[in-house]
Amino acid sequence: MDEPIETNILGVSKKILESHPVCNQCLGRQFAWLSTNTSNNDRGGAIKLTLSMMADQNLKSGSKQAGEELIRTLASNGMFDPAKALAIKNSIEYKDQTSCYLCSVDGVSIFDRMQDIAERVRTATEAVEFETFLVGCVPAASLDERQDEIRGSFGLLHAEALKADVNRELGKTLQDLLHRSVDFKNPDIVIVYQMDADKIDVNRNPIFIEGRYRKLKRGIPQSRWDCGACRGKGCDLCGGTGRKYPDSISEYIGVPTQQATQGTRFKVHAAGREDIDVLMLGDGRPFVVEVSEPLVRTPDLESLARNINKEAAGIVEVHGFKSANRMRAQMIKDEASENVKEYTAIIRTGEKVSTKVLKTASKALSGIDIEQRTPNRVAHRRGDLVRKKRIYETRLKKKEDNLVEGFFKVQGGTYVKELISGDNHRTSPSLAEKLETPCDCLELDVTAIYERDGP
Repeated sequence: MDEPIETNILGVSKKILESHPVCNQCLGRQFAWLSTNTSNNDRGGAIKLTLSMMADQNLKSGSKQAGEELIRTLASNGMFDPAKALAIKNSIEYKDQTSCYLCSVDGVSIFDRMQDIAERVRTATEAVEFETFLVGCVPAASLDERQDEIRGSFGLLHAEALKADVNRELGKTLQDLLHRSVDFKNPDIVIVYQMDADKIDVNRNPIFIEGRYRKLKRGIPQSRWDCGACRGKGCDLCGGTGRKYPDSISEYIGVPTQQATQGTRFKVHAAGREDIDVLMLGDGRPFVVEVSEPLVRTPDLESLARNINKEAAGIVEVHGFKSANRMRAQMIKDEASENVKEYTAIIRTGEKVSTKVLKTASKALSGIDIEQRTPNRVAHRRGDLVRKKRIYETRLKKKEDNLVEGFFKVQGGTYVKELISGDNHRTSPSLAEKLETPCDCLELDVTAIYERDGP
């Protein structure tokens, strides 16, 4: 049995138009999830055209009153030109409406302002380098309330939100104007239009640059280290600088990178960290520098590396710069404890140790797992846990009577100083335990870091 006109699409559309002035775009949006391979504007126009044809048929078949009422509704609240032509032809009076109930702010439809908004976006992004974008909007609260009212009053099950409609139409307009592409997952910038405030926000997503750094001078922390007494505010203890140490590896890398990309701030994500008195040699430590809100997304990476190395000569050296992403930054941090790392150390022993004993200890500390309780020296900032770490290889060589040169190939996250000293038996087994004499690490260098896919 056919559905009566009062409950089908045409009947519901007629009731909506009898209640409020609604443009083609907004009427079509009430049925957006039906016959989806068309635009809301075309869908709404098709509904009104069908109703207009039905009204004209009523006039011609003798149902004059019904025809006149429907034509009047379509010409006034429908704002439909073919219906207006029929009204004039048949001397039917109607009220000329110009403002849609569902999309007009201050009497102007948001859809009629697309080109103007897009031009303002172009002006707002002139100084921004980008290839991809995503657009969003914050609808006027009153329009959202009206849409909810219409949906509830007429039981609409296939309507689309105004926000989605505006986002799509503005996105298409911007694509044509900016000659850039839309990226729903990883856009360079996100453009947000706020209807109530008539305001455009351009949010620049961060960029990520990957590389490796070598630390060539002791006494430099990896990240900024503020004065513990004043917490960075400046006091007599720190000479008003707010700093415990005047510089850091992250600043040597991050500040020039932020300047080159014209960003607002930076953060360096590294594959672990070396102690302040430890050098990072060999091929260096993997890192990713993240720059927030950059105006320049594709800086000259070779030139940037040269500038960093020039400014930090003899202190920090970088190489292997290339573009990265957030996933890579997270991966570098997550895999730091699974990487394989190599160290060299100068060790002072409490007693003289023979070459034979060193050889025995080297073998005993190779291809084994050790247990390390959080060292005393970091217990104030690390949880008190026992960590199991793999020691792949240990090689010990006598240097002088009470000095030993050591090589250690270990799992990332191993506390090598404590592997040497034992840390009052918090690390077991340890070199001190195997040599049966106190051991003190005088000097330590990281000489290689192999990532998970490395050798």
